[in-house]
Amino acid sequence: MKKLLIKIKNKFLQKKIDNSITSLSSKIREFKKPIRKVGFIVDSELEIDYLDIVHLTENIGLKEKDLKVVSYSKTVFNDPFYKMRVSDESINFFGDINSADANEFISYDYDLLINYFGKNKILSLISSKSNAKFRVGFEKSNPKLNDIIFKNIYNNFGKFSNQLVKYLKILK
Repeated sequence: MKKLLIKIKNKFLQKKIDNSITSLSSKIREFKKPIRKVGFIVDSELEIDYLDIVHLTENIGLKEKDLKVVSYSKTVFNDPFYKMRVSDESINFFGDINSADANEFISYDYDLLINYFGKNKILSLISSKSNAKFRVGFEKSNPKLNDIIFKNIYNNFGKFSNQLVKYLKILK
């Protein structure tokens, strides 16, 4: 019985993601400088530290105050991103977000949204509902979420950071 309920919950969640991505794809998304506000959605199970994110933000030319981070963690204990956190409990049975942290993150407008996660449906939903002018992420996540998709550097923050800074300098 429990497996059936989980399967139904996942169907509702996938439907919410699909609807949100459809709405997202109808919006005009284009990169424009200057970047003033960065959103960072991260799976805390990946090899990344909050200071890495702050350093990347500084390399883009911003300060820590220009950054909002929301992280996914299965437990509170292993989450280095304690400020804004989501978990499996952040989504109700019908696929609706019921987390104050997720809703706060979504409430901001971002010039750049960094999707540092793979196949995480909860983070995919949060990303698809975020208002961002431009998005970057990995090939392991839903490709419809991102404007630039990085390949072969999943979970390698050093390479990801270097590549992202390089691309942002090239773009107008």
